[in-house]
Order: sequence, then C-alpha cells, then structure tokens
Amino acid sequence: MITTYKVDFKSVDEILKERGLLPGGTIQKYLTNEIIRISDPYVPFDNEPLKNQIAVAMDGTYYDYISPYACYHWYGKLMVDPVTKKGAFFNPNYGFWSRPGVPKELTNKDMNYRGAPMRGPKWTMRAWADNQNQVISNLERKLNK
Repeated sequence: MITTYKVDFKSVDEILKERGLLPGGTIQKYLTNEIIRISDPYVPFDNEPLKNQIAVAMDGTYYDYISPYACYHWYGKLMVDPVTKKGAFFNPNYGFWSRPGVPKELTNKDMNYRGAPMRGPKWTMRAWADNQNQVISNLERKLNK
C-alpha cells in the first residue's frame, strides 16, 4: 500500500512577516525603539534639544537625529570660524551665534560634554557596546511571546 502525503510549508517570507522580522515589522520597530532607548543617556545634552529631536522612518528601519548640529556632536570635534578660530560668539541678550554664511573648519580638539564620559560623541555605537546583550535578550523575549 502506498501512502502519499502532501506537506504545505509557508514560504520563508511569510514566516518572517508573521513573526515581525521583515523590514517594517513589529520586531524591526521594537529594535529601533530599543536602540533609541539605550542611546538616550549617551546623547550629548546641555540646554539643547538634540536628544529629543529624533525622526523615525514610518517602517521603523532607521532613525535620525534631526537637530542641525547632530553631525557636529556625533564626531565630537570642535569646529571653528576660519578667521577668529572661535567655536561661537556669545551675547548675553541673544545666546551663542556664529557668523552667518561662514562655514566652520574642523579641528582636532575634542569637545567637552556635561555628563561625560557617558554623554558624548558616537553615542549609539557606545550605547550598543555597553547594552547589546540586554537588547538581544529583550528581542528574544519579544519573539518568544
């Protein structure tokens, strides 16, 4: 007697989609939010809104710090006026300012951060190095629900 079985397996993409593992899925969005969460204590913070100005893609595949000086702080090197060699000017009635239209030049001088050494340049990379096991563990728990 011959017995025939037909087994229908879902495609890999269907399985990944059901588990939220495709770009834009629930796990992707969770991972992005976890990285933002662990990075928060590492983001430079004074009176500037850098750490709170984050744009997350609709599908959760990436995020960006949208403050105009985010890149400047990411590298953590002082940029100065090419003529005066100052990082900025200060007026007590106005605050810090730079000469309009004058591009700054990069120096090798490290910026000083309040809350350092935790807060400072390349915050996401440092946060991941310190917290990756926790994030992976959280992702595993989320996947196994």
